[in-house]
Amino acid sequence: MTKSKKFWAGMVLLSLAVMAFAGWSIYGRMALHFSGDTLEVRPVPMPPPSEEEATAEEAAADKQEADKAAEEEKRDKEEEIKAGKAAAAKAAAAPAADAAKPRAVRTTFEYKDSSARSVLVAGSFTSWKDKKMTKKDGVWKTDIYILPGTYPYHFTVDGKQKLDPGKPKAPTGDSLLTVERQN
Repeated sequence: MTKSKKFWAGMVLLSLAVMAFAGWSIYGRMALHFSGDTLEVRPVPMPPPSEEEATAEEAAADKQEADKAAEEEKRDKEEEIKAGKAAAAKAAAAPAADAAKPRAVRTTFEYKDSSARSVLVAGSFTSWKDKKMTKKDGVWKTDIYILPGTYPYHFTVDGKQKLDPGKPKAPTGDSLLTVERQN
């Protein structure tokens, strides 16, 4: 019976420890949300395409848009014949609908440190996965395609996290990047 009491006392202590750790973890994750200093991060960014894929995707998208525009133009001309001026007004409004779709913007990251041996960039736009940067003339650079929005990020220089000087600081302690929509 003595072993049984020790066993159950140990189980109670273990359960309390697990509950305390779970509560601490949940509190840590939710503290930023409940503090009112939350960040609005817009749509989840797609992984950045390579240069060849980006060129091929842009060419394919341009071709699709051209085909769509040609089809719409053909339909609009037919409608103009049938409906007259009403179809012309509709054709003027069609480009505004295409402009509402967000497109990823090529964003260049630079970090100046000629003595660094490796520099990585990570942020919410890469799902916090490190992206390697290349060194040229003492400046580390990389290009990433990012959807318009505001994103926290940081550099990892020789294994240590660094902020981007000159950029605003997020409540999470990272630098903030605002990507503007391009027309």
